[in-house]
Amino acid sequence: MMFSEQEIKPVWDEVARLIGDSVMQMRHRGQALSVESLAEHLSQQLASSQNIERRILIGAAINMLKGEK
Repeated sequence: MMFSEQEIKPVWDEVARLIGDSVMQMRHRGQALSVESLAEHLSQQLASSQNIERRILIGAAINMLKGEK
């Protein structure tokens, strides 16, 4: 299944927003920031979310971060 850039861009924008929000939350709490700690923070959000769409986006964000290692 192929998606156009027009269809994918909003998804990646939302994934980037989730990552950015997590970074801001962690900085506000004074937590150390690393790829591992950010992925752990997102994993905690994933575990507490009941919204399927949000779970998919958080999962994509975690996978994107783990791919950057």
